[in-house]
Amino acid sequence: MIKSVFAILFASCISFSTSLAQGRWTMGFDVARRSEIRQNEDSYKYLYTRGGGGPMFSIGGSIAFQYSETWRFESGVLSTPYSRTVAVYYNEPGYQRLLNRPLMYGSHTNTIEIPSKIIYNPSVQWKSINLNLLFGLNTYLLAGNLNSRGETWLASIPVYPSPPTNLSVQYFTENLSKINFSLEAGGEAMWNLGKRFIFIYRLTGRLGFIDMVEMEGSYKTGQNISENPESVHPFRIVSNGSALHHIFSLRYRMGKKKEKENWWEYED
Repeated sequence: MIKSVFAILFASCISFSTSLAQGRWTMGFDVARRSEIRQNEDSYKYLYTRGGGGPMFSIGGSIAFQYSETWRFESGVLSTPYSRTVAVYYNEPGYQRLLNRPLMYGSHTNTIEIPSKIIYNPSVQWKSINLNLLFGLNTYLLAGNLNSRGETWLASIPVYPSPPTNLSVQYFTENLSKINFSLEAGGEAMWNLGKRFIFIYRLTGRLGFIDMVEMEGSYKTGQNISENPESVHPFRIVSNGSALHHIFSLRYRMGKKKEKENWWEYED
């Protein structure tokens, strides 16, 4: 399904480049490093929550229209992951975590993301870099069901000294909503790489509206956790689209100069 959407987007961009572009349209390839901000309910504080659901990456395409020197409008299609895993460590007095991050977040589910953005140019420039402001509304469509169960018998983050008890983590993940929305705001730095190519870096924050993915479970401690655990502590984690994004984009300016040279028209 995602591949079909990308194919439609690419075909549309080609159509723009041959008919409507005239220098105002750009098409691009986007990659975003996504640090998800999840809601955590964990009274015993064994869950590792720093950095949200761990670093993940969105990837896709975008198309933008330069309405004027001040305003630009943008949309596209991306594949955006939601985390489906947890990390646990032995968080007791006298024990120190050996890593400042979990060993690995190995499971996530993808959504189709459709962004709608407005970029404002306040006429701020540093050397050859234009600094702009960005505002947007993002729509997420969950790409299939993700109901699943998981269990691990080892602490995912080692501590010093070695913990005297074993850890068992069990969890169940399910989708709460097939659609979600988030507001976005941030800034961008834009480099013009000649007459055709543009490189953009963005740092934005997102605030989600709807609880989309829920994980409930428990972790157990003790010498015999399979038959007689000493302690059982429940937890709950909810993802609603809130995240911090570092976005890298390479854009291609479409269209050719016609009769009159304007600020939006460029020659090959």
